[in-house]
Amino acid sequence: MKRFQFTLALVLGSVLAAGEVQAYVNGVYASGLLVPLSVHDGIGDTTAVGLVTHGCDEPNDATPGATIYWTFFDRDSRHVTDGQFQMTDDDIHPFVWAAESGLGLENTEGYLVFAADTDGDGALLGFDAACLAGEAFQVVASDQDVAYKPVWPLHGYDFDFFFVPDLAHMKATSITTLIEGARDLAGAGGNGLLVMRYSVAAGDATQLVIWSAESIGGPGAVYTVNLYDDEQNRRSVNLALPGGEQSRIDPAAIAGRPGDFVNGFIEWRTPDDAAGQYVDNGFFDGNGIASYSVLHSAAFSARQTILNPHRR
Repeated sequence: MKRFQFTLALVLGSVLAAGEVQAYVNGVYASGLLVPLSVHDGIGDTTAVGLVTHGCDEPNDATPGATIYWTFFDRDSRHVTDGQFQMTDDDIHPFVWAAESGLGLENTEGYLVFAADTDGDGALLGFDAACLAGEAFQVVASDQDVAYKPVWPLHGYDFDFFFVPDLAHMKATSITTLIEGARDLAGAGGNGLLVMRYSVAAGDATQLVIWSAESIGGPGAVYTVNLYDDEQNRRSVNLALPGGEQSRIDPAAIAGRPGDFVNGFIEWRTPDDAAGQYVDNGFFDGNGIASYSVLHSAAFSARQTILNPHRR
């Protein structure tokens, strides 16, 4: 088994380093699911996830359905709490974070990881069926509003050495890349360019969400970015990432933003492993970043979600 995993790591590592995958991919079945920002302030303001399964029951599989393991990490990828539940094949399961979190986690920012164990051994291996997908929302009852939250599939090779020996005890380095995210392809030309939307005009507010498989933030983590308005004017400013792997940022509070820069985008050249901007914990798999913006219109009391594009 170890030899199989090591050989697979070598082959896939070479493919990924060749730069064949350079775009977000959402809405596919995979070994797991990432919800980049999960937070609640009671049942009236909570992240809600809908999970679906398909293809969990493979031929000669003696274990029907799947055990879905979930883990909540804080923004520095420290394990906070976890649990599990059963799903049959072709099943739907609602997961409401305010109901599942337990006590004392109100307004605690972090992220959720779900993983499907289809052979009943409590581990994630190459033999587990990639049969899990889903969607997520932020319910804000006080505004009678629901905001769509993008989720990303987690494939086997997003996990450390393609293997998680104990899904009930995942750790900070259990996920080492996000192949379907904005990637720093190790050894293949460095990092990518991420373009992140904002609007703070006429009472609008923006929540900018950034999630990273590797630690790129925390105290003192500041990146120089280009801030653009809607007239193609540019200003260079600093972008601070408060969390090691997950950050929620208010663009209106960025120091140095001109007062008339109220609608536009932030252009960020993401961290580069080759330049020593983060430590690659995976098997030469680089990093992977997920990002989206939630724009809240004061005039309409409605939230709109924008998936932030990227390119090489």
